[in-house]
Amino acid sequence: MLKGKIYINEQEESGNYKFTGVKQYMTCGFQKIFGEDATAAAFTALALILEKYPDNADYLQIFEYHHENGDVISFWCINDVDRITFLLPEEY
Repeated sequence: MLKGKIYINEQEESGNYKFTGVKQYMTCGFQKIFGEDATAAAFTALALILEKYPDNADYLQIFEYHHENGDVISFWCINDVDRITFLLPEEY
């Protein structure tokens, strides 16, 4: 269970990328910073994309995770057509 809340930022461009039915990956940095909550964070982020942009999602989605202790973590979700990758901005 996440110890905070994930927020999706407004996308800069609209697109036609689908965030379902493709393989999903997490970088080492993403997994390290979220630890045992990495899968829950990725699942929540995907749900937010599908809710906010069901038909016009851009390939790049930007998120902020607000931990209950006050820490804020930024992360990205990139759709490369055949895979989705969750990563930290500094890993790009």
